[in-house]
Amino acid sequence: SHQEATEKEVERILGLLQTHFKNDPDTPISFFDLVIDPNSFARTVENIFHVSFIIRDGFARLKLDDDKLPIIEPSKDNEGKKGDYSAGARNQVIISLNHQEWK
Repeated sequence: SHQEATEKEVERILGLLQTHFKNDPDTPISFFDLVIDPNSFARTVENIFHVSFIIRDGFARLKLDDDKLPIIEPSKDNEGKKGDYSAGARNQVIISLNHQEWK
């Protein structure tokens, strides 16, 4: 089903993120490097969609680097996970990305 495919892709992306940080915990990943597929605008949009679940469920977080660009990192074990909204307010962000910006 579509829901199962989405869940598998979310798990795959989270696994990639966690593996990167196990191998190199001091090097943040650019959000855009993670989600942008240089060969497919549609795939880029799907990647952003899948990463949004990882963020929403508290398995990773976004923050800004020194250049004010978004980076993504896995949440620490003691940070809020799925269903634990008392760990601080969660904010939603809308990203605007059109085909020209993607190119």
